[in-house]
Amino acid sequence: MLTRRLIIVAALALAGCAHTPPPAIEFRTEVVKVPVATACIKASDVPAMPPRVGDKLTGDARSDADLLAADALRLRSALDQALALISGCTK
Repeated sequence: MLTRRLIIVAALALAGCAHTPPPAIEFRTEVVKVPVATACIKASDVPAMPPRVGDKLTGDARSDADLLAADALRLRSALDQALALISGCTK
């Protein structure tokens, strides 16, 4: 009887130690495509900033309105040129 209990206890103790081996380490190379910003236009193609007119304002509404209207046209022209350049870079 004692032998039988000893065998059962030994079997249970050994069964507790039985385990599967850890999984093998697998090395592999994964390719992940990441979008990277690249220049699609040359810096020389970027339009120059139009001159500022803030120092030319006199306080006279009529002359200042003419200066501001002309400046707004120059800014719009520069913006249109810049948009034309960068529109080819977008998807």
